[in-house]
Amino acid sequence: MTSRKTRNTTIRGIVVAALAVPSLILAAGTASATTDDIVTIANANLDHHACDTNSVGEQGYNSSCTGAGGSPENWCADFAAWVWAQGGYNVNGLTPAAGSFGQYGAGLHPDPHVGDAVVFNYNGDGYADHVAIVTAVNDDGTIESIGGNEVTNDPSTSSAHRDQYPGAVGDSAYWGMQISGYVSPTN
Repeated sequence: MTSRKTRNTTIRGIVVAALAVPSLILAAGTASATTDDIVTIANANLDHHACDTNSVGEQGYNSSCTGAGGSPENWCADFAAWVWAQGGYNVNGLTPAAGSFGQYGAGLHPDPHVGDAVVFNYNGDGYADHVAIVTAVNDDGTIESIGGNEVTNDPSTSSAHRDQYPGAVGDSAYWGMQISGYVSPTN
């Protein structure tokens, strides 16, 4: 006969084990990815340059340091894809070209969401001038974003930078470019 104390200890052990298993499964898969993770990662890399040590201790963001002679390339797409990947999202099909975001997943949509990529001057044929990560959508219709290759638009001196501007698709005050739309990360 099992004592009451032993049975209670065994039951507690089973409950603890059962509760632990789902969290281990979620931690190992992309199901645990959230847009909050994207924002946290983007914020952790604010003011970093293309070839700086990033927040996970590696140099640069994807191929941001592989330009001619090891110098930085235009790295906005590298930064955005890297942030999504670090957040646990699927980045298959994304390249160092900002326009690859216009062809990713379900494609562009008009309403910004935190964690989306905002795509600028997309021509519908795989070319865009810029991409950044939406980190906030404000009640007044503005958005905040963090992107690589910002401030000077010179890859060798630019940094990951935060900006706030109107989020409506169309003409934008942001570098005089048009917001073409938003694309959401996929798992």
